Amino acid sequence: MALRGTLKDFGIADIFQLIGHQGKTGILTVRNRDQEVKIHFLNGSVVRADSSTRHKRDLLGAMLVRAEVVTEPQLTASLEIQRKTLKRLGDVLCEAGYLDRKTLAAFAKLQTSETIYRLFLWDAGTYEFTQADITGGEDVEPLRSENVLMEGFRQVDEWPMIRRKISGYGAMFEILEDLDALTHAAAPTATKAEDDLGLDAAFGDLGGEGEGDPRRRNIGQNERIIYHLITPTRDVQKIIDLSRLGEFETCKALVALIDAKIIAASPEGHRKPSAEAMVGGIHPRHRSRWTPALLSVAISLVLLGGTAYAIWTVAFSPQATLNLRPSPLVGFTAVEFQSSLARAQVAKLKQALAVYHAETGEFPAQLDALVDANLIAPRDLRFPWQAPYYYERRGDGYALLRPLY
Repeated sequence: MALRGTLKDFGIADIFQLIGHQGKTGILTVRNRDQEVKIHFLNGSVVRADSSTRHKRDLLGAMLVRAEVVTEPQLTASLEIQRKTLKRLGDVLCEAGYLDRKTLAAFAKLQTSETIYRLFLWDAGTYEFTQADITGGEDVEPLRSENVLMEGFRQVDEWPMIRRKISGYGAMFEILEDLDALTHAAAPTATKAEDDLGLDAAFGDLGGEGEGDPRRRNIGQNERIIYHLITPTRDVQKIIDLSRLGEFETCKALVALIDAKIIAASPEGHRKPSAEAMVGGIHPRHRSRWTPALLSVAISLVLLGGTAYAIWTVAFSPQATLNLRPSPLVGFTAVEFQSSLARAQVAKLKQALAVYHAETGEFPAQLDALVDANLIAPRDLRFPWQAPYYYERRGDGYALLRPLY
C-alpha cells in the first residue's frame, strides 16, 4: 500500500484510521521540519514509536532516572554493558536486577504513547507509510488504532482548558485541604496504584451526586496519585516525571485538584523549567509575548503585496478608469484596489482566528473578541470597507465574508 502526502491534505487521524481499518503492518514516517517520528504498526495496532530528534529526557533511561526507578550509576553501568553487548537497554536493566519486566513494559508503553499523542498537535508536515515486517516483542503491549484516535481527540479537545489553569511546567503548588480526610479513605501512593487495578471501582461510590462534598465528584485514582506527589519543592515537570501517568493525565489531574480547591498554585512557586523540559501540550500552543508582533509583520507583508498588485492593476489596466466609484477612503478608489486589500485583510483575520482558537480551544462568538485579545486593531474589523466583515461561528468552524457594497 503506497501512502504518502502532507498532513494538511490527510491528517494524522485519517492516517491512523486507514491503517487500523485495513490492519496493515509497516512503518509510518511523519516529518515536520527537523522532526521525524517513525510509528511501527503490527496488524493495524501500534507497537512502537521512535523519534529521531527525541530529546535526551525522552529516552527510556532518562525517564527511568527521573521517575526514580533506577539511579544514575545504575543507568551508566547498564549503558556501558549495552555498548559492549548491543543488547536492548531494557533487557540489560532487567538482567542486572535494576528493573522488573512489568515496570519496563509500563515505561515502554508510556514512551510510545507520549510520542504518538504529540503528533496530534502537529498541523503541518509530511507522511509516508511503507509495508515492512514488524515484530511486537514480549514487553510490548499493542495500542489499537481506534483507541489511539479516541485518546488523541480527547487530548486535543481538553488541552486548551488545561492551559488556562497551568501556564507552564515550572509552576509549584501548595496543599489547601487534606484529600484523605475529604474522602474518608487512604489514598494510594503512585507505586501502590500501579498494582491496585481495581482502585477506581473501590472509590467509585465516593463521587455520587448529592452525597457528601460535591468536590469529590471529579477525584479519582489519578488525582490521588498526583495529590501524594505534591511537595513545596516539586514543580509540574517533576510531578509528571514521578507520576508515570504521562504529561496529559498529570496536568489534567492537577487541574481537577485546583478546581476542587484542594491545591492552589504557590504565590511565589514558579520557576523556569530545565532546558530539557517537556514541550508537549502546554508549551507549543502557549502564545509568547511576540506572537501579536510577528503576526502583524507577516500580515503587513501580505498587505504590501496586495497593495502593490492593486496599484499595478489600476495603473496598467485599460478598464481601471471605468471602475472608479465614491469610497469612504480618501478621494476615489478602484474596486480592484479595495478587493485586493480585502483579500489580504481576510487572510489577516483568519490568522488571528487561528491564534485565538489555539489559545482558547474555540472560535470567538464575535470578531470583537479578537480586538479584546490584542490580536487585531478595531479598524481591522472593517478595513477597507465601510461596513464590517460578515462573521458567524458555526459548530467547530466559522464563516467569514467581506461585506457587500
